Amino acid sequence: MNSTWSWSPPVDLELWIVLVYVAALLIGAKIVEAVARMHFARAQRFGERGFEYIEARDAYRCPDGNFLELHRVQDDKRFAVYRARASHCRFCTLKAQCAPSPEGRLVFRSLAIWAETSVGMLHGYISIVMFAAAIGVSAFALWRWNGEAGSAWPVGGLFFGVVLAVQRVQTIRRGTTHPYPG
Repeated sequence: MNSTWSWSPPVDLELWIVLVYVAALLIGAKIVEAVARMHFARAQRFGERGFEYIEARDAYRCPDGNFLELHRVQDDKRFAVYRARASHCRFCTLKAQCAPSPEGRLVFRSLAIWAETSVGMLHGYISIVMFAAAIGVSAFALWRWNGEAGSAWPVGGLFFGVVLAVQRVQTIRRGTTHPYPG
C-alpha cells in the first residue's frame, strides 16, 4: 500500500478564498481613499469654521456678516488667503474667539483638489499598491487554476476584480479623482 495522503482543498474552495481576499483588498483600497477624503474635507471645514464661502464674490462672510476678501494666492503651495479688514475685527463682539491678532482674521482656502495634496497623493499610492496586489493575486489565481475550476463564478469574479483594479489604478495615476464637495 503505497499511498501518500495529503489534504488539498477543492479548487473551487481555493478560488473562493482568493476571490474573498481580492474583494477585501479592493474594498480596503476604497476605504483608504474614503477616509483620506473625509480627513481632507474635515480639515477644510475646520479652517473655515463659522465662515461661509461666497463663490460669486470669491470671499468669505464671517459670523458677524463682514467679508474677508482675497488677500493673496500662493500658487506654489496651492492655497488662497482671505483677510478681514482690521477695522471690522477691532470692534467685533466675536473678536476674542475669532481673531486675536490686531491685523484681522485670516482664512486659508485650498486650491488643490484632494488628489493633489500630499495626503491625497500618499493615500493614492497606498490605494495603487492595494489595487496592484489585487491584480497580482487575481492574475496568479486565474493562471494557476485555468480550466480546473468546477464553477465559473469565482473565475469570473477574479477577472472582474482585475478589470476594476486596472481601471482604478489608471484613474488614480492620472489624478482624475473628484475634488471634495464644497
